[in-house]
Amino acid sequence: MGVTCVSQMPVAEGKSVQQTVELLTRKLELLGAEKQGTFCVDCETYHTASSTLGSQGQAGKLMYVMHNSEFPLSCFALFENGPCLVADTNFDVLMVKLKGFFQSAKASKIETRGTRYQYCDFLVKVGTVTMGPSARGISVEVRCAAVGLRGPALCGFLSHSVHTNCSESALLQEFVCLL
Repeated sequence: MGVTCVSQMPVAEGKSVQQTVELLTRKLELLGAEKQGTFCVDCETYHTASSTLGSQGQAGKLMYVMHNSEFPLSCFALFENGPCLVADTNFDVLMVKLKGFFQSAKASKIETRGTRYQYCDFLVKVGTVTMGPSARGISVEVRCAAVGLRGPALCGFLSHSVHTNCSESALLQEFVCLL
């Protein structure tokens, strides 16, 4: 068990999303991180069908269905302001059968693909966030098990958001704000 932080990284000035991802991965490799494969997380948005809404003008609820390559046999569903459901991968088939209650939002599938790196006690995932064919941003996930070692490594890698104070408590506060 450890701490996981997911952050949206800004695109470097004058660079594209892909060029910024390459800069980040090069920086990780210079630190001594080793590639450990790839990852993919996708999310599709569903909304309640208009036939299930009781009165006119009532706002529909959203449900987000996610898949993660780290959990290939599971599917995750998060209801807007509600519970989280963990199901097997056949949940997508169930959603097709529930089309009278939930409909897939048009062009709502978002995906993050990238490379996993191991650096000491850290698992770092740098990915490109896409919606349809276009890149929308960059995500960085840092998973750490060794609490005492996280400060210096994260300070070197995430220097854009952690300015001058690189103490462990400052990093924890920074990540709480990011979440």
